Amino acid sequence: MRETYADGHQAGWALLTTEDFADPQQPLRDYRRRTAIEERHRQLKCFHDLTDFHSRSFNLVAAQVVFVLLSYTLRQWQLWKTHQEPLAGLHPDQIQRRLNLQHHFIVIYRAHAYLQLPLVSFTREVLELEPAARARALKTIRGLEQSFLCPVENLRPP
Repeated sequence: MRETYADGHQAGWALLTTEDFADPQQPLRDYRRRTAIEERHRQLKCFHDLTDFHSRSFNLVAAQVVFVLLSYTLRQWQLWKTHQEPLAGLHPDQIQRRLNLQHHFIVIYRAHAYLQLPLVSFTREVLELEPAARARALKTIRGLEQSFLCPVENLRPP
């Protein structure tokens, strides 16, 4: 591979593999993922309290690490599911600010007019509905929730 930098100088390097690729650029694309993986490891170590344990109990430390990694994985899945992958490499505080509920609105359209409600206000309105209307709304919400919580499809054919 030969990389040309903005100042005009070039650097050459090679990547060797025994894998048989149809596209010779595929190993390079795969290798470039390495920096993203390393950055996420750095994020985990520096910002998710994986190094700040004071307990001498191995089981307690192991449980904490597993919990932090599971919550990190859940957040990454949430970002993927809501099509916000660019957030995945950000600092946890930046992710929290971008996903803040204060910035989420529900827009209801009817008869050439619309209403924009903050998510929390919409939720209160739904809870104050008459029982029959609330039951219909609950059915709709359950359908939406199921679409978010369904298992991830097998992205690669067997």
